[in-house]
Amino acid sequence: MELKPVVHYNDSLNFMASNALINIIAKIKGQLVHKIFLLLCVTTLYSMKLFQVTGKIIGFSYVVGEIVFILIVLWVLYYNVKMMQSIIVTIASQVTITNDMISITPFTYHLPFETKTQRDHLEFKINELKIRKTGNPSMFTRSLGTKMFLLKDKEKEAYIIDDYFDKALKEKLTEILIEVTPPELLIPGRLRHY
Repeated sequence: MELKPVVHYNDSLNFMASNALINIIAKIKGQLVHKIFLLLCVTTLYSMKLFQVTGKIIGFSYVVGEIVFILIVLWVLYYNVKMMQSIIVTIASQVTITNDMISITPFTYHLPFETKTQRDHLEFKINELKIRKTGNPSMFTRSLGTKMFLLKDKEKEAYIIDDYFDKALKEKLTEILIEVTPPELLIPGRLRHY
């Protein structure tokens, strides 16, 4: 995997995600589109099959069965899209670190059932930041890896998957982690709970 080098510009460090992470996010989006298409195909086939069983006269049982099935399919679609969107729009594709600020450009997500407003930039003041190492936020995909940094403040959160960025990002985030974490939580074994 080829990592993009860090760029130093006006007292800031600029990191770009590797093409491997961009491809993984595109693959996750593609899998979700495939799920939506598959569920729509199954719904259409089920409707045709049910219509053939009940004959040409549409009965009450057909209408009720069709409505219940469509509601279940729509709920499954909504749940999948909402869950994946909440993860994708918080993963960093670009990170800029200055002396007092971390600015993140997250991946975008444009599919039906969008519920979360997407931001162009997430900015975190280092002195108000809570940062910790965490695992994969999605139980449905292992392709994101198992270790990443979670950045939080009072209003927003973002994930930085440091394996897909220049090694200097992990070092810088670890320095910030040690700087902003209270000393009693820096005891080995306690840091992961912060």
